[in-house]
Amino acid sequence: MKKILFDLTVCQPLGSTRVHGGGVYGYIVFKNLILRNSNQVVAYINRGLFIEPSVENLISEYNVAIVDARLCSLDKAFELEDYSLLYSPLSSSNYASLYKKRIPVMVTVHGLRALEMNRDNYEYLYENTLRGYLKCFLKQTPLYWFLYKKYWNEYCRVLENDSITVVTVSEHTRNSILCYYPQRNKKIINVRYSPSTSPEDYNSIKVYSEDKYYLIISANRWLKNAYRAMAALDYIFDSYDNFDGKVIVVGLSPQSNVYRKMKHKERFILLNYVDQDTLESLFAGAYTFIYPSLNEGFGYPPLEAMKYGTPVIASSFSSIAEVCGDAVIYTNPYSIYEIANRVLKLEDHRVYSEYCSRGLLQYEKVEKRQEEDLNSLLDEILAYT
Repeated sequence: MKKILFDLTVCQPLGSTRVHGGGVYGYIVFKNLILRNSNQVVAYINRGLFIEPSVENLISEYNVAIVDARLCSLDKAFELEDYSLLYSPLSSSNYASLYKKRIPVMVTVHGLRALEMNRDNYEYLYENTLRGYLKCFLKQTPLYWFLYKKYWNEYCRVLENDSITVVTVSEHTRNSILCYYPQRNKKIINVRYSPSTSPEDYNSIKVYSEDKYYLIISANRWLKNAYRAMAALDYIFDSYDNFDGKVIVVGLSPQSNVYRKMKHKERFILLNYVDQDTLESLFAGAYTFIYPSLNEGFGYPPLEAMKYGTPVIASSFSSIAEVCGDAVIYTNPYSIYEIANRVLKLEDHRVYSEYCSRGLLQYEKVEKRQEEDLNSLLDEILAYT
């Protein structure tokens, strides 16, 4: 039986980002694939970069064969071994030569973010270099359309190639592909929800703090829209003397322009990188999780909060409404005042209790589908062996 080459390099650090959603997704698929059939999977890894310790341990325990990306390109790997498939949990420009050679590739497309959401008026607040500011400025000029066309062509190479099997993580992403690339309509695109990221013992997680706090995460990324969420709370603090609670913001530096714009800085607690256990603890203890993201292919964070009965205020954009159903309070992510409106709505204890219950039910519903879809994805990959 032929073997599958699993590209783990796309799960490893991207620039300064050590852990990212697509990487977490890839690690989960890889772990379950190894547990299902370790003999038929070869891991393609850059040994010079960080890799999730639990994945490293699994590779060692099951004696998984490895190809080091530092020593062997993907092209070379396929020349040395007749793999039946390259599976990638994220699309990558590194596959261009494989596409030309018609080598079978299965790739999970999480979204068309570069086409759907590529600029924002507040993007510059998240930059701290001259190059970053210049890029933000150019994206607000007609030159933006050249960048847009560049991204359109990159996706096109993946989506219009007959040798590539495309899997998406939501109906939203599938329909986005059909919208931007209608010629793809004749080809099957399977939707497999992103697998659950919840630890098995999440019910035993201790809350981060007994004091009332609002939670905002990924605050260093403009697409997650932390500035508007923080500005909404800052406005409430300024308008209501008796409004209690603080805001814990994950991923933001005190030197950031976003933080500097806050009037009530003493109400904001900034945390830089936190490990997964701490993040779970933050979700469990938050009074409310605020997630006004401008674009999501699937959207893990609201689910991660809902499983603890933590109410969520979220953007209604992209896949979020599909995944969250009627279990969260939606807001226009571009409106600071509407976000503030939703925060004040949850001061009504009857409303608050209702969304605690809705979140728990929605999480159970989505988790069931996540498990079913993960098994279907593993079946599709292993069918190539």
